[in-house]
Amino acid sequence: MDSLLSAEEVKAFLEVQDPQLNHLIQKGKLQAFKIGGAYLRFRKDEVLAIHQELHPSKKAKRSTPWFARARDFWRFNNFYILSLLVIAILFLVVVRF
Repeated sequence: MDSLLSAEEVKAFLEVQDPQLNHLIQKGKLQAFKIGGAYLRFRKDEVLAIHQELHPSKKAKRSTPWFARARDFWRFNNFYILSLLVIAILFLVVVRF
């Protein structure tokens, strides 16, 4: 089953207000599932397609730069890296003597 998004999530992602969202639904560009007379859920893949139409200049975000990825890797794994270095140094000290 496709992922479903709430109306609030769709409005935030598409950067639209209620009238614009209702207009997209009425024109048939976006299918909404009604529960109790209110639009509550939208298919994620349809919302992504509409986003491409509404914001063609906004391409998918570029991948993060290598230094940002390296920084994140260090922040997440620094304990393990430092522990491995300490163990390697202790091993070398014990083997030499």
